[in-house]
Amino acid sequence: MRLSNKVAIITGGGAGIGKTTAELFVSEGAAVMIADVNISAAQKIAESLQAGGGQAAWAKTDVSSGSSVEAMVQATLNRFGRVDILFNNAGVEGFGTVVDTDEATWERIFAVHVRGAYLCSKYAIPAMIDGEHGGAVINVSSVAGLIGIPKMAAYCAAKGAIISLTRAMAVDFASYGIRVNCIAPGTTMTELGKRLIENDTPEKLAMRLSRYPLNRFAEPNEIARGVLFLASDEGSYATGMCLTLDGGLTAV
Repeated sequence: MRLSNKVAIITGGGAGIGKTTAELFVSEGAAVMIADVNISAAQKIAESLQAGGGQAAWAKTDVSSGSSVEAMVQATLNRFGRVDILFNNAGVEGFGTVVDTDEATWERIFAVHVRGAYLCSKYAIPAMIDGEHGGAVINVSSVAGLIGIPKMAAYCAAKGAIISLTRAMAVDFASYGIRVNCIAPGTTMTELGKRLIENDTPEKLAMRLSRYPLNRFAEPNEIARGVLFLASDEGSYATGMCLTLDGGLTAV
């Protein structure tokens, strides 16, 4: 029970990596707040965890809105009394070069990824400091923040910003015992990941796979286990790092 008596906030927890991480965290003893703009998905996951004997709650949360995030963090404190772990997982995708990406898409991608991580940290970290028990923040970057991905200019830029934000936060809050790290997954077989490749021809799919030395895409639980390491005491000396979980993609 690596997260016994810990309380975790997971944004974007209603599906994909967030959902899988919530399930793993509860199995390791944590209480979780599922924060998602899709309230029905968040409620469904939380109720499923409760039915299995876990501690879970849900809150409709737009991570790009300060008032929405502040209310979610307060709801977490009201329900569970503390915050130990923040997993800034919520995200959206967008496609296009800098020439054909419209301003609204650019702003939306940065609002969810970068402003979202900023706002959730802004309101959750003071709760960690007040609790005087340290904490762990895990941000979600991507291999797109490390290498160029064709026609994903805004997404690549936002994910690169997450890496720099992670390092700045790690320096700012180390003295409080708060560790801040990020993960950089490659293609992962979430619902979204499956949709991205469902129309691939066999040749295109083979080309995608050929970029990965392990010759396969990640499963959500493989990413969630990396988050667990960074959230638990097993990662007690890790801060300011970007844990790349990409099957060797960026090593080529």
